[in-house]
Amino acid sequence: MANVWFTSDLHLGHKNIHKFRTDFESEEHHRAIIKENYHSVVTKRDKVFFLGDLAFTQEALEDVSTWVAERKVLILGNHCTDNISMQEIVKHFDEVHSLLKYKNMWLSHAPIHPAELRGKYCLHGHVHFATLDDLRYFNCCLENTEYKPIDLNTVRQRLESAALLRQEMNDN
Repeated sequence: MANVWFTSDLHLGHKNIHKFRTDFESEEHHRAIIKENYHSVVTKRDKVFFLGDLAFTQEALEDVSTWVAERKVLILGNHCTDNISMQEIVKHFDEVHSLLKYKNMWLSHAPIHPAELRGKYCLHGHVHFATLDDLRYFNCCLENTEYKPIDLNTVRQRLESAALLRQEMNDN
């Protein structure tokens, strides 16, 4: 595999998404741009972690299943099974989890409680533009990543910078 990517809250097939993400004219325009952005960075050798709230319709789910990546992993979000069954979702992913430990990070849809971090970082979505005032959390929602997946190296750099900042704050 060449790269590892993270993305969250694509909300594909959400008929009113353009009312919340006002850069888009319609759900179709939103989906087309998200798909184009995805394919501008992800290759067929990559692994992609989708941190929940991916698709609101069967059609959108099936579309994502055709997107490139060697492996696709879904972390379930609060909207994942609103309109699509788990039985159908698992057909389209290499793995499906509710919470996953990956390297020194927890991958979740919603941020997990600070007491449960246990020395790890938390990559999450769910809160869209909102961010937690805690440098151990990284919000992968599209609103925070220029509407495209973000790669593991960039995430690590940002988390390491945050850790250094936290250390400086503790030292002063």
